[in-house]
Amino acid sequence: MKQGKDLIEDVEKSYSVPNLDRALSIVELLQDSPQGFSLTELQERLGFPKSSIFRITQTLVNRGYLIKSGQPSLFSLSKRFLHIGLSTLSEPNLLEKCLPVMRLLRDELKETILVGALVEKKGVLLEQVLGSHPFTFMLNAGQGFHLHPSAPGKSIIAFLPQSEREAIIESMSFEKFNDRTITNIHDFKEALNKVRSCGYSIDYAEELEGVHCVGAPIFNQYGCPISAIWVTGPSARLPLEKFEEVGDMIRDMCLGISRQLGYNQ
Repeated sequence: MKQGKDLIEDVEKSYSVPNLDRALSIVELLQDSPQGFSLTELQERLGFPKSSIFRITQTLVNRGYLIKSGQPSLFSLSKRFLHIGLSTLSEPNLLEKCLPVMRLLRDELKETILVGALVEKKGVLLEQVLGSHPFTFMLNAGQGFHLHPSAPGKSIIAFLPQSEREAIIESMSFEKFNDRTITNIHDFKEALNKVRSCGYSIDYAEELEGVHCVGAPIFNQYGCPISAIWVTGPSARLPLEKFEEVGDMIRDMCLGISRQLGYNQ
């Protein structure tokens, strides 16, 4: 005779929707594959019937959640998911408040300015203002970024409530990209202490050789970091000796945005 827990699990399974479950598996696979996958590749990776994948992807294309392009056709996520994600942030008009400040920073620093947030323990780029140099960095809205080597990742995690911060840190794999990458919890926590002390964070070419970043968090009315703004540029144009000056500038401008959101600490 089945126990209560087993009965509950049976009931929950009876109410599941197989095609919806398959659709979410497709979306989650494409989330980490901006280049997209063909029908055949989706079938090989997920093991679902090709006819089922065809119907699901076509439905998602028709509803605007997937983009189909190329020959053979490749499926990738549209920005509609990003728009839905933004609506879950505590401040739906966050980008409206960030963009004017980001343009001011771009005009001052001449480098690309970006804003991102944590979405389910992952960093996600929300928007960017391109730098004015002939050579400048450009990413795609909705693109993910690693937390442990990045300026925005450190900026946000450093100021999270302790329990939430510890949960995220414990889940991190600390992948090594080069000799400057932080690869263990102890060193990462030390880096976060420095962020809390000065109010801004740095990426000293910890992931990409020759690429530096400096960023700072944005807080909501409850004092919780909900996003971060950062500048990225070649190490020759954004050298170590400029980090403090640039960090203070970004921190103060992010504080201004935070105050517009009700932050008063």
